[in-house]
Amino acid sequence: MRQVHQQIAQQKLALSQGMRTSLSLLHMTPGDVAEQLAAERRRNPFLRVRASSPLRPSLPDAELVQLEDAAQSLLQQIGLIRFDGGEAHLARDLVHCLDERGFLVETEAVLCGELGVDTATLRSTIARLHASVEPIGTFARSLTECFRLQLLEKNRFDPVIAVLLERLDLVAQRDFDAICALCGVDREDAEEMVEDIRELNPAPLAMIGAPADPVICPDLEMDHDAQGRLAVRLCPDAIPDVLADDAMFSRLQRVETEGAAWAYYKDCYGAAAGFVIALQKRANTMLRIGQHLARVQVRFLTTGRLADLVPLTMEGAAKVLGLHKSTISRAMAGCTVQTPHGVLPADTFFVRGFSQHAAHRTRAQVLRRLGLLIQTEDKARPLSDQALCMLMCRANFAMSRRTVAKHRALLGQPVAAKRRVRAIGPGVIPTLVR
Repeated sequence: MRQVHQQIAQQKLALSQGMRTSLSLLHMTPGDVAEQLAAERRRNPFLRVRASSPLRPSLPDAELVQLEDAAQSLLQQIGLIRFDGGEAHLARDLVHCLDERGFLVETEAVLCGELGVDTATLRSTIARLHASVEPIGTFARSLTECFRLQLLEKNRFDPVIAVLLERLDLVAQRDFDAICALCGVDREDAEEMVEDIRELNPAPLAMIGAPADPVICPDLEMDHDAQGRLAVRLCPDAIPDVLADDAMFSRLQRVETEGAAWAYYKDCYGAAAGFVIALQKRANTMLRIGQHLARVQVRFLTTGRLADLVPLTMEGAAKVLGLHKSTISRAMAGCTVQTPHGVLPADTFFVRGFSQHAAHRTRAQVLRRLGLLIQTEDKARPLSDQALCMLMCRANFAMSRRTVAKHRALLGQPVAAKRRVRAIGPGVIPTLVR
């Protein structure tokens, strides 16, 4: 026997985190998007929803109002805490020493000198604030301490995860092999600890006074403009106006001195930017598909009759738009459209052709045409299924006699012999021939 060593090079497609986020958001309903956005905002301080209220016309103004709301909320909570001696006054002063994350970035020596207190009083007051003020993690002196306070609140803090909190750069990189070696755990435990940490809020103060979540409404709006042309647009309330907070990222870059903490914040900022891009891609894809649906189904949008729908499949739309069928399917799953005739699910606009020989006709059109022929026939000499078949073929509805019989039954119409009526005399109601 002879041993042979071979080297084989293989190429595999791997989805990046950004691509996974885009695909995930694409098939979500507005309600799902709102829930996902709320979850991301709770753990990512760089993901901001631009306020549309007249009180907050621009981002700088919104940040100022948000900081004022946060300070007011903290002062109200401090007013309910029973402090000893001058600790209440010290606690109120500490509110104005917080940065935008809710952290005390100055050293103890600097704080004691500026506030005129000793180290023991400062530490005891901060400890009371840690235990009493929400959101948990406010008044922390580092990202590690902020996460430790939140894990203690959730009863998830232990000596193993304490070791990992000192290497948040590994959490940002999701380097599970290094985490296993550092903490002495298996991969399953490492993944669980990383998930626990990534659920925490690295900037607790940023969530106080944040704009409300978007209103749930249809994804697309189709209506006629002032010139009578059909216009398609994204519903502004269904597509949240979000952005990655570049200004906050730049400020933290100047003040954050811990390398591991900065690596974690850098990863959060990248995730926020990726989420924004994914939302934009979702909006652009849905708008393109909506515009194509409106062009094809313009008659249906005018009349509101299902019989006016033109045969359209996801495969056909994908071919025209240069997209994959799965992209169309994901985007339209759960999508709703506001039309002049009410809110309709997006799959209403997709109708298969009646058959291979009558692909340009829909089932509703076939039933409507067949029903009209039966309603207008001579009741004394009703049309047989073969006669109906010939008339349908002449009207460009190609089908067999058996298909005619099947759809006649769907209309609730009996065979020709049972539809025949006989006139008994003037003014007498005809009766069916039995």
